[in-house]
Amino acid sequence: MNLPFFKKKAHEISAFREYFFALEINPSSVKSAVWSVINDKTQVLSVGTPADWDGQSEESLLSAVDQSLSDSTTRLDPKGSISPEKVIFGLPSDWLHEEKILPENLRLLKYISQKLSLSAVGFVITSDATVRFLEHQEGVPPTAILVGICPSQIELTLVRLGKVDGVQIVRRSQKIVADVVEGLTRFPRVDMYPSRIMLYDSLLNLEEIKQQLLAHPWQAPQTHLTFLHFPKIETLPVDFTIRAIATAGGTEVARSIGLITDKEPEPALETSSKPNSPGDFGFSETDVANIDVPQFAEKPQLETEPELKPEPESETPAEFIPFPHSKKKLSLPKFKFSFVFIVLGVLCGLGALFAAYWYLPKATVTLTLVPKSLSSQFELIVDTTAQTVNSDSRTIPGTYKEVTSTEEKSSATTGTKLVGDKATGAVTIINGTSIPRTFPAGTTISSPSGLSFVTASEVQVASASGTADPNSYQPGKANVNVTASQIGSDSNITAGTQFRVGTYSSLDFVAKNDSAFAGGTSRQVKVVAKDDIQNLRTQLLAALKETSKNQLISEISQDQQLLAETVTTQAASEDLNHQVDEQADSVTLRLTVKAKGLTYQKADLTSIIQNETRSQVPDGFVSIGELEPTFAVKKTDKNSVILAVNVSGSLLPRIAEKEVVSRLVGVSPQAARNYLSGLSGVSHIEMAFSLPLPDFLLTLPHTSSNISLEVKSQ
Repeated sequence: MNLPFFKKKAHEISAFREYFFALEINPSSVKSAVWSVINDKTQVLSVGTPADWDGQSEESLLSAVDQSLSDSTTRLDPKGSISPEKVIFGLPSDWLHEEKILPENLRLLKYISQKLSLSAVGFVITSDATVRFLEHQEGVPPTAILVGICPSQIELTLVRLGKVDGVQIVRRSQKIVADVVEGLTRFPRVDMYPSRIMLYDSLLNLEEIKQQLLAHPWQAPQTHLTFLHFPKIETLPVDFTIRAIATAGGTEVARSIGLITDKEPEPALETSSKPNSPGDFGFSETDVANIDVPQFAEKPQLETEPELKPEPESETPAEFIPFPHSKKKLSLPKFKFSFVFIVLGVLCGLGALFAAYWYLPKATVTLTLVPKSLSSQFELIVDTTAQTVNSDSRTIPGTYKEVTSTEEKSSATTGTKLVGDKATGAVTIINGTSIPRTFPAGTTISSPSGLSFVTASEVQVASASGTADPNSYQPGKANVNVTASQIGSDSNITAGTQFRVGTYSSLDFVAKNDSAFAGGTSRQVKVVAKDDIQNLRTQLLAALKETSKNQLISEISQDQQLLAETVTTQAASEDLNHQVDEQADSVTLRLTVKAKGLTYQKADLTSIIQNETRSQVPDGFVSIGELEPTFAVKKTDKNSVILAVNVSGSLLPRIAEKEVVSRLVGVSPQAARNYLSGLSGVSHIEMAFSLPLPDFLLTLPHTSSNISLEVKSQ
């Protein structure tokens, strides 16, 4: 294997400062850092990029270590003048047994030390170093549950007041929350778990795992885990553990080889372990001597030492002494009695505020889902002779119902008519012929303007008479009363008017009136038109059909349904107060009809619809309400009706409300949106909170009963 990192030259070793590697080995990755002692302080100078390995083979581990170490030195000194030779290891707890490295793991460490020309100067357990580093950063011994996460396993460390109470390793499954719960239940005799969980050491997305853990109901009775409060869940930076290894183990290594001046150590809590020497690895003196490390007669002098600028966050204060701790006991200051009560009052007040923050807030989450349409068409037979439902032929039993309904309705008349009196008078009929003439009653005479009159009685008119003397000629005459054939004042003819008698020639017969005709009058009046009656009949039939339909519905049971499309009506009787052309301002029609409609059982139709639409509902969808059918009559006979049925409705994605609410408990609004937006069919999310908390405190309620989930269609 080509390992370019360790092609050393003599001038690469600084004459003024010694540099060391810190190497953390996890089941699936390695991390590295370069540290040194500056101004009597152990300081991390650079951190390399983590590298993956397969967890088994020597070559995979060697390649990952070489890659990470090369990156850590390049970050510190791109020119390549710094090449540390000594290394302190950070190892997972399952690599050791009774404080000794297991033989198969020791073989791996020797292999990479020989191949990369490294000299092992000690090792620490990664979780122990993390506890010490936390204690220094926070100023108090931590009480927490450390969860180291790798793709293949998780390592849980129970820490109380800076002391490791136990370590459990659990193989990873598909559900990280279940793995953590399993690991916690393995700790023996735990009266109360620390309400703080810290995640570290994973190249995975720790924030996503944190949100899954936050959504778990840790205090619910079914978890069987005793938490005084809902645990606070934190994530440590990716480089936290490698910095902890470098500072926690590096300080003691530096002191043992004289790089740090011995000082009186500060009082600290007692620890159960001390720095591990090369012998603790299982390396014998021969093993160490056999590691091929380049030897130099004297350290080469460099013209200038590379300028080192430690990363600000990596600087470890000189007073931090992770190994060993003294056993000097701490003495608590004495407080006055009143001060104790003040402290207790403050703590009670803070507890009340925390309880209010935890249990009082409520939230309503509204999800808007995109609906999916559903439509189905089929033929349905409603048969009055059928006894049961036949899904294959789509036949259901039916029953005819009959009712009689009566209504009356009035409307204004729209017809008009001319009415009045006829003119009357008397005329003299003159016969100019030599033959007498009898005119029957009703003989028509006509005025020059075309108005006609009829005689009221029979009249006999004598023939004309006379001698040879022209002056002796006398026509025959007779008087008769006449009546106008039409009404109106136009028939009031003036006196002296000559009339034509029937169809006779005016040379033979004429009629004259000696007095004017009188009595003729006329006026327009409203009468009943034919359309008035027809319109009333149409309106009453429509109203009676609706009335009959309602009456039919009222007479059937709640389990039955009237097929409105089959309702027919037939007039039984009608009564008019005025006939056509009768003078009247309004007309009233009273109509009686017989109605008949087909009914069926609702459950029968529902079974047919479900059978027809079952295959059209995709998995994970549910219908919104009931599917609405519409009908059209295709054919009717004596005992059955064939209907064209169109069923339409909407489908929504199925939302497991209890599961969704449980995932929302205690999470931030943004995390909730990220989770909800990943649900199928969600197009819009709304959240309403009962308490207006600031953003840094705002979360969804920590109890599922205070979260209301509403689902609506877009």
